[in-house]
Amino acid sequence: MAHAPPTPSPARAATTGFGLWDAVILGLSSSGPAQTLAVSLASIVAAASYGGPLAILIAFFPMLGIALAYQRLNRWEPTAGATYSWVARVFHPHLGFLSGWMILLYYTLGTSSLTIPAGTYTLELVAPERVNQPLWVAIAGGSWNLVVTALALAGLKVAARFEWLVVLFQYVVLLALAALGFRALAGGHAAAAFSAHWFTLEGMGGLRGLMGGILIACFMYSGWDAAVYVNEETTDGARNAGRAAIASVVILAVIYGAATFGLQAVLSPDELSASAGNALAAIGGRLLPGPFRVLVSLAVLTGTLATLQAAVISAARVSLAMARDGVMPRAFARRDERTGTPRAATLTMSALNLALLALALATGSIAAALANVAASLGLLSCLFYGLTGAASLWQHRARWRASPADFWLGGVLPALGLAFMILVIVLSIGSGATTPTVLAYGAGSVLVGAAIGAVLDFGFGRPFFRPVAAAAVPVPISVPTATVEPPP
Repeated sequence: MAHAPPTPSPARAATTGFGLWDAVILGLSSSGPAQTLAVSLASIVAAASYGGPLAILIAFFPMLGIALAYQRLNRWEPTAGATYSWVARVFHPHLGFLSGWMILLYYTLGTSSLTIPAGTYTLELVAPERVNQPLWVAIAGGSWNLVVTALALAGLKVAARFEWLVVLFQYVVLLALAALGFRALAGGHAAAAFSAHWFTLEGMGGLRGLMGGILIACFMYSGWDAAVYVNEETTDGARNAGRAAIASVVILAVIYGAATFGLQAVLSPDELSASAGNALAAIGGRLLPGPFRVLVSLAVLTGTLATLQAAVISAARVSLAMARDGVMPRAFARRDERTGTPRAATLTMSALNLALLALALATGSIAAALANVAASLGLLSCLFYGLTGAASLWQHRARWRASPADFWLGGVLPALGLAFMILVIVLSIGSGATTPTVLAYGAGSVLVGAAIGAVLDFGFGRPFFRPVAAAAVPVPISVPTATVEPPP
């Protein structure tokens, strides 16, 4: 059943100057390739041996299908709420609220899980003797949180300048390191000699190894959707936010594929496993001369900070959309007149991150609980990605036969993405890759969100949960022209 759209908000593109490639950079920053590779490279080698690049390529196609679903839904209704708003309109408001809740969990708890590594990387560079002291980790990580929050409050364009510098530096370092890895592989100086057998089912450890690698690859890609949450502040956001999502997925496939191929065999599997927390530093120590090794640590640190900032920005925009619908505090819906930034939402997300950081470092039991919730975030991302794919398929079902492009780009690929997300969830649980404790925390988080939605509906009677029904006819794909108000 379709539902009437919420009252549109004024577009801010004219005052932010935030364009297509700025949105792409935000999507790339949110995925955080340097930080992701630092913690995932050992895992993908352990799961699929040296077949990780093939797993990344296979995961690309369903992830592209989900990005296409975001693009089509964003053309239909360009809103900062994205999946939250789309699922509410296409399926049911309670399911939409739950989608928004999962996205906020992903970006708030994901942010808190980044703040500790940011503090640790900083101390490793400037005061290694304090790296195991929780107070100093909290001070360093918390200070960076304040810095990226200040940049986010200054407006998207200011934040984008920081993201551009970090992404360019991060990718230059990663590609240069990968090139050195390729040279070592070609010269016979790597821990393993290249073989086409790497990319066979047998070489990857059978179907279990292949699927294990694909699962990790799926989690490596996640985060690119940040490009869509700023659609109301992006120039021609109805078109460009979706394009940015697709471009982000394509670029991530290239960077992850090339870096994994070039770096996975530099160290032996045992050496890689021993450095699983920051594999890039160990690889950089093998490939780079002494003075240049610090560049790898700087790339991981700055990449972590860019991801931290992208998460604060994304969570604030989803909160803004939910506040407009009356299911979050009304203050979150107010934008700064000069920058268009939702200041209250941004400050609240940042404060929540600092509070979680303090709790995690102060209390071991709370730290363990937060770690278990954070470990379930990959599954939560699969849930809201899958819901987006399903919403796009259902909303545009009347268009599948309109043209071959509509059939493949609007039907087959989003359907593949939806099926893949379901498969990832089922296999993660069935294979034991997700422990019962982590699964319980993830399911518990979803149930808490469902309970909050029920209270807002039946206890407080929020109108969002009882929208005016619209005609139950699929809305054809259209590209609305964004209404841009002049600066105040």
